Amino acid sequence: MKRSDNSTRILLADEHRLVRSAISSLIETFDKMTVVAEVGSEQQLIHEVANQDIDVALIDAAVVSLKGVGLLEQLVSLNPTLSIVILSSYSSDSYIHRLFEAGACGLLHKNADVTALETAIQKAALGEQFMLTAMEPEHFVSVASWMGVKAPHDNPLTARQCEVLQLVAQGFRSKAIADQLNVSIKTIETHRADIMRRLGVRHTAGLVHEAIRLGLLASPDTGESV
Repeated sequence: MKRSDNSTRILLADEHRLVRSAISSLIETFDKMTVVAEVGSEQQLIHEVANQDIDVALIDAAVVSLKGVGLLEQLVSLNPTLSIVILSSYSSDSYIHRLFEAGACGLLHKNADVTALETAIQKAALGEQFMLTAMEPEHFVSVASWMGVKAPHDNPLTARQCEVLQLVAQGFRSKAIADQLNVSIKTIETHRADIMRRLGVRHTAGLVHEAIRLGLLASPDTGESV
């Protein structure tokens, strides 16, 4: 790894080793940026933030799923100067609000290109709050201006539960969801039961309705997220 006294020190958190390695290799080509830690779980993430001098943490949304956004609050309490950027494949209004209220400084959609990744790290290192989502794929959006015009939906779900709900609403069965998320079918069934309990629904049609309400699925009437 390249190192420099004035390099931005970066931590990568993703459940998949190959993904971490790929992102790390990209970052090491960026100017004045150094990956100092790579972790695959919440426990490792907490340990590294508590024990290393880290400027920017790039965290996959799945890593924070068990404790939800409360984990971000814990990380910020451990390192008040830490800038957290969440990598996510979805971007409902409620989810975004919860992330930034918990202490995230950036949201980067997983379809972003390499240039966007470098820009996101630069912005985070400067303490800027920003997001680049599927709805705004061409440019970064200021969180301050976005928060001023968006009102969050009431969403009691964790990040992982939002991901499961989105896939259920899209018609995927438990086995397919389990395969896609690299977890057991039992884990998906447990998530589904908890989602239904939290949202107060009893059948799949109700889950689809809630997914639309929370902005996780396009409305069949408009073709756009609501």
